[in-house]
Amino acid sequence: MGILTLNSSNCVRNKDMQNWKSTLKRLKNILLNQNLLKKNQHIFIGAALFIGGITLGNLLDFSAPDGQNSEDIQIPLQEDYLDNANYVPSDYTPAESNPPEKAEIKQKKVTIKRGQGMMDVLVSSGADRQEAYQAIQELSKHFDMKKLQVGQTLQASYDPSGSLAGLTMQKSFDHMIRVSRSEEGYEAALEELPSLKLTRHVHGVIEDSLFLSAYREGLPNSVIVDMIRIFSFDVDFQREIRKGDAFEIFYERKMSEDGRRVEEGNILFAKLTLRGKPISLYRYKAEKAHFADYFHEDGKSAKKALMRTPIEGARLSSNYGRRKHPVLGYTRMHKGLDFSAPTGTPIMAAGDGIVERASRYGAYGHYVRIRHNGTYKTAYAHLSKYGRGIKSGKRVKQGQIIGYVGATGRVTGRHLHYEVMVNGKQVNPLRLKIPTGITLAGQDKQNFLALAGDVNDQISIKKQNILLTWNQEVAMNDLDEGNRNISHMFNGF
Repeated sequence: MGILTLNSSNCVRNKDMQNWKSTLKRLKNILLNQNLLKKNQHIFIGAALFIGGITLGNLLDFSAPDGQNSEDIQIPLQEDYLDNANYVPSDYTPAESNPPEKAEIKQKKVTIKRGQGMMDVLVSSGADRQEAYQAIQELSKHFDMKKLQVGQTLQASYDPSGSLAGLTMQKSFDHMIRVSRSEEGYEAALEELPSLKLTRHVHGVIEDSLFLSAYREGLPNSVIVDMIRIFSFDVDFQREIRKGDAFEIFYERKMSEDGRRVEEGNILFAKLTLRGKPISLYRYKAEKAHFADYFHEDGKSAKKALMRTPIEGARLSSNYGRRKHPVLGYTRMHKGLDFSAPTGTPIMAAGDGIVERASRYGAYGHYVRIRHNGTYKTAYAHLSKYGRGIKSGKRVKQGQIIGYVGATGRVTGRHLHYEVMVNGKQVNPLRLKIPTGITLAGQDKQNFLALAGDVNDQISIKKQNILLTWNQEVAMNDLDEGNRNISHMFNGF
């Protein structure tokens, strides 16, 4: 390492004195030339001040500090400066470095539109076709792609390079499907979403129709439709509902933990009081049954071989029997029932069975016929269109939508023509003695009666709470009224 050594401060002073004498000599020569001075006095004054300042600076004391010999002063060269700049004290603790940021994942909400499949919507959102195919294959392990609906949404995740990182799709209220990418490819998992199960009790008086009266009491549409369906085996809603009849219902409601999502659940109990006669139904799953059903208080199933009417909210416009045909103009036998309803009103299968025919059938227009067993068949005519998947050979369940009200065929207006055939012959559906379903017995009946008793206890508690709340509100109103009266009395003084 090289070191530059200064000799002494005397050398510097001698050199400065020589420079000062030379400068004074030049100034003297310049001052002798008066003409030149007059012409350029501003320039010469500035130059003199500049030179004087430099000289004065050089005359400053360069002596070393007290106690230190000037000969020992050392100026570090470039190598020493760099070493000193890189010096780290022994007690220095380096600050913790921040961990590298994770690659940002971009989320895209995609919606299934009319005419699109899952592949179409993912590719259009930016996914590679091969990656989309692999992700869909995993997703289909937990979801039937044939049930994909228009308007259904899912979340697609993309990494910074644009590759599909994952999918998130809500399968139901309680379940979420998550597809994530791993080193081996894509993997799907079904996650259960936490929710709260609540119960709600509603009752009211029928003023016009069951649907409108229940809606005014705050019942959701889906619950009202379910209530009508389970009573449709016992009640003809076109002929038996009267003003002043009453209804009561006790059903489940699911709510997400954050309270943002609500789903209506199963009807646990329902009662219709028609002309003072109550009809009560309880939900119960028999030991050997695949699905829960509704039973009367005595354990008899509410479900019968055929529904009384396959359409709700419609008016019976023409009965079974001889009549003058509205199109042909002459009297002939009318071998069914006509129900007037708006175009597009859903039509339900009157019972379980197999579709024998689903096509246009002469004057019947769009026509569906269902074979329920070796004895009973039902037919539905003048449909505007068929239900989803309804075709010959299709197995249907009771209450399933098989078509919609229309005005096809030989008609004067939109309506449903409904026929019931017994051993191939049309009969009057209103006079038909429909066989009932199963009757609970043994341990099944004991379990059912215990469940019904528990439901009745829950309803009693609900009613007591409602009554207690009502009494508290009345008491508070009376107290407020009393306070106002006292205030008015003292205002007179």
